[in-house]
Amino acid sequence: MRTRQNNILPLQNDQPELVFIFGAGSSYPDGIPIQSDIIPIILNNNDLQITKSEPGKQIREFLQENFSINGKLPTLEEVFGFIDFHLNNSFSLSSKWTITELIKLKTNLTKILHYVISSKTKTSENFRQFWETIRINRKQIGVITTNYDTLIDEAFDKIYSDYLVDYCIDLINFRYPNNITPFDWWENPNRPVTQFGEHTPIRTKLIKIHGSLNWKYCSCCAQVGLTPWQHRINLKTDSFESFTESQITTCPFDGHKLTSLIQVPSHLKSNNNFIFNKLYEEAGYTIRGAKKLIFIGYSFPEADVHIRALVKRHFNPENEIIVINKSSAKDLVHRYETLSKNVNYKEMTFEKFLKSRLFDNLMNENNSR
Repeated sequence: MRTRQNNILPLQNDQPELVFIFGAGSSYPDGIPIQSDIIPIILNNNDLQITKSEPGKQIREFLQENFSINGKLPTLEEVFGFIDFHLNNSFSLSSKWTITELIKLKTNLTKILHYVISSKTKTSENFRQFWETIRINRKQIGVITTNYDTLIDEAFDKIYSDYLVDYCIDLINFRYPNNITPFDWWENPNRPVTQFGEHTPIRTKLIKIHGSLNWKYCSCCAQVGLTPWQHRINLKTDSFESFTESQITTCPFDGHKLTSLIQVPSHLKSNNNFIFNKLYEEAGYTIRGAKKLIFIGYSFPEADVHIRALVKRHFNPENEIIVINKSSAKDLVHRYETLSKNVNYKEMTFEKFLKSRLFDNLMNENNSR
């Protein structure tokens, strides 16, 4: 993805007919916590990064003062929504929790969310098998994921000689700045691309609609840097940890400190960041061209009403939706049945799906584009 070679090839695979949409259930078997796990992890005393760091201390204090922790714990969406309500209306919560403190609080909670998920992110055999099967069958697909983790990204690297990943956003890495290592330069799949080996590389959209742990944002010039294999954050030092030669921690254009780029789970979604607006537009365009949507491990949480609206606006209800989920609860099935007249609901895990005849049949269907 970073090496320049001869044989310039045109852009392709702009509207694939087969689109996969991944939710938290696809990453959970690999140890990624779901949102209901986050608050208990924060309040647990076992993680010194949380209990000893300033972000952790502030968040724990806020939860103890404003939410009952003796009984039922609040959801992550509830906490973010509570903070957003005050910020969106320019309200202080109290003389202690002023608007300034609430802004800091939301930033710190976002850092902790990044930390908790990144600390559990390792590798995924399921996603490795998924991409390898895609490669073997030379399938042209699109992928939309609501997950922040990098399991799907890092598994994709195993097939990069045959495929090019397109995050559908502009990246600092495309400009080959001199003050970052060439290791972080990146091939722009939205331009005529270079051929790798014997095969014409297939452009594959990977739309991380809520952001990603390996995206770093400059709030000064609004640039995004990709750190492909660097996703961890250190709460005590307030810095990103790097286990590779990647050194993108400050913007190479203005020197501004880069921050996490994830859209937090809240019922009050903000549209003031053009990057997330761009991702929603690309997701809508991709869904509009799909003949089949395959949802894997996605349960349509209440905070994701925008995803439901996205599918309802853009997907042809005459086309097929395939649902892979370990739960077949009636209310969950009903949510999908309101999106299409043709819903094929399968109560199975991601792992079982990868070994199923259904997945084999999808891979053996002819590409028409």
